[in-house]
Amino acid sequence: MKYIKMIWFDIRRGIIQKPVLFIVPVFVALIACFDLNNRIAVRNETDGYEANGCRTQEEGGSADYMMYIYGGMDRYDPESGHSFVLPVRWLIVFLLISFITLSYPYKDMQGFGRQILIRTKGRTIWWLSKCIWNILSVVIYHSLIFGTAALFSIEAGKGITGEINKELQYEVFQISGDSALSGDIPWPAAILLLPVLVSLCLSLLQMTLCLFMKPVYGFLITASILISSAYFTSPCLIGNYAMSMRYEMVIQDGVCIAAGLAVPLVLMAVFAGAGVIRFRRYDIWNED
Repeated sequence: MKYIKMIWFDIRRGIIQKPVLFIVPVFVALIACFDLNNRIAVRNETDGYEANGCRTQEEGGSADYMMYIYGGMDRYDPESGHSFVLPVRWLIVFLLISFITLSYPYKDMQGFGRQILIRTKGRTIWWLSKCIWNILSVVIYHSLIFGTAALFSIEAGKGITGEINKELQYEVFQISGDSALSGDIPWPAAILLLPVLVSLCLSLLQMTLCLFMKPVYGFLITASILISSAYFTSPCLIGNYAMSMRYEMVIQDGVCIAAGLAVPLVLMAVFAGAGVIRFRRYDIWNED
């Protein structure tokens, strides 16, 4: 009962009373959807004439809008001679939720939550409740992005699709011929769930780091992981699993999807456990 009350307290104060969690993802998704819509329209106006003179129209569905949001970028080769272009849209999506979930546990621990800790002496319960709050916040954030993209697609007359338009995505993300995979095997929209899992992992990492350092430093470490992942295509950098355009079924020498499922789940358990151990010895009267 004590644990349930603690979770409800965190849901009420850390989710329900935080409107930014519900507003920001809708705006992010709408901006991305309008941008892709515009790029498709421009493409259809300038390209795609068949031999008989008829114009071919490229169409995108809900899965394509989501892929555009979570795709990230192609592999970057520092030896290619091309300049590195940061995937700003993808980076913003993940940094925003990291920022939204950054301060609540710390502020709660310095405020009313401290009084609860003193009365209940339930440090493990407090920490696990914050983990549940964190997971729910991230799930709500990304669910609103998915839902907004789906509604936008329906309103645009393109409906809900379960497959991703490979040709459209290769063109939008400027995937080179060396990276693009041939064949007609479709990309299932389910691969878009993996970036959400990575986001959960990074958010728990950030919250755990805040037990060892100030929240701003935890946020900077999260940002560094994401930026490094964009620059280096390595299975050791978890941000690579958050970029759908880098999966092995999408490009040559892409990251393994199975590893992308296993690694975040293992790390989430590690971060939650490390937080329990650290918080048992944490000085809750520390104001720094």
